[in-house]
Amino acid sequence: MNDKVTETLAINTGNMIASLNVQVAKLQVALKEQKQVNDSLKEENDQLKIENAALRKKVKANESSANSTNNQQDNK
Repeated sequence: MNDKVTETLAINTGNMIASLNVQVAKLQVALKEQKQVNDSLKEENDQLKIENAALRKKVKANESSANSTNNQQDNK
């Protein structure tokens, strides 16, 4: 009977370990996918920052131009 208990414990332990290994593998895949999504979003964010900076420069240039035009009209 002792051998049967030992065998059952060994089998159950092996099954538990196998199940945990499967869970770990699934989590590793999910983590890798999340990292890829995160990297993609970071790249998109960086691109949007560049576009935002360019648009801000255009707005500043347009404001300067408009102010210059207003000053010229005021002086006339």
